Order: sequence, then C-alpha cells, then structure tokens
Amino acid sequence: MLERVKETEQRQALSAVLRGSAVPYGYTLTVLATHSILANRHGGPDVAEILVFVIGAMVGFACLGLIAERRPRRALRPDDGDLIHAGMIHVFAIGAAFASAVLIALIPGLISWGLGAFVATVLYLSIVSLEIDLARRVEEDGGE
Repeated sequence: MLERVKETEQRQALSAVLRGSAVPYGYTLTVLATHSILANRHGGPDVAEILVFVIGAMVGFACLGLIAERRPRRALRPDDGDLIHAGMIHVFAIGAAFASAVLIALIPGLISWGLGAFVATVLYLSIVSLEIDLARRVEEDGGE
C-alpha cells in the first residue's frame, strides 16, 4: 500500500514537472533549431546578427501578446492534462517553425536572423495555443 502511494506521488510530481515545462521546452527546441539552421547557412552570427535574432523573437512574442490582449478576457487555465497532451504533440508546432527557419535561412543577410526568430516564435506559440485548445476540446468531448 505504501509503495502504491509513493508511486502515485512520484507520478503526480512528474506530471507537475511536465505541465510546467511543456511549452518552454518546445520553445527552447524551436529557438535552438532556428538559430542552428541560420548559423549553418550563414556562419556563426556576429553581435549584430545575435541582437537582430533576439529582437525578432521579442517582437514576435510582443505581437502575439497584443493579439491575445485584444480578445475578450475569460479565465483560461489549462487543465492538468491539456499542457501535457499539447506537449506530446507539439511536434507540429516545432516542425512548422523548423520548416520556416529552413526557408528563411535561404534569404541572404541580416534580415534572415530577425525574420527567422520572429516567424519561429509566432508559429511555435500560435500552434501550441491551438494544440492546447484542441487537447481541451478532445478532453471535454471524451468526458461527455
């Protein structure tokens, strides 16, 4: 009995860790892959290219924040399983951002660094939002 309680507590702890890290984990992979693709195509970035990359990611995040704030507010807290389920399928979000980075890396010059980070950020976070919404809807439909 004590072993079963301990196993349940360990699973709950793992679930909490996965919920808290699903989106940041996917975004980290997305940004790392985007940077690596650009560096592979254009060579290691100089300070200006790194700055433009960071600014591109920040602008993408800010644009999504503005869009999110314009929508009617309602309390939206993903259920425990929503973030985990979305994290398990965020391969689509990472894949779309990865594919965009491959294409954007074909653009010569400084613009590819900013645009690559911007598009990767917008695509990943937008698609993950859709995946979380989809996971919630599937969960709700399965519960009825």
